[in-house]
Amino acid sequence: MSVYGLELALYDITTKSLVRKQFIATPDVAVAGYALEADEQAMLKDLDVGRLLDVGVSPMLTLGLWMCLRGPQTLLDYLEAVAGHAQGRS
Repeated sequence: MSVYGLELALYDITTKSLVRKQFIATPDVAVAGYALEADEQAMLKDLDVGRLLDVGVSPMLTLGLWMCLRGPQTLLDYLEAVAGHAQGRS
């Protein structure tokens, strides 16, 4: 597990429009450019913010990714995704 690799990908997706456009159009191609394991790539492609937080990714980067891809009108959806994930933990 590479928190650095995940955070680098999240940073690039949220700050570089070309990377973001590629991620939206072809997420498999976009995440292949980073040294990530298959489960890490899946977390990004699935926008699984709960799991990203669980592995230690910065909450600011996960929120930034969510807002870039889902828009500010869905902040409550982000909080529900994080809370729902936390409730599912044992």
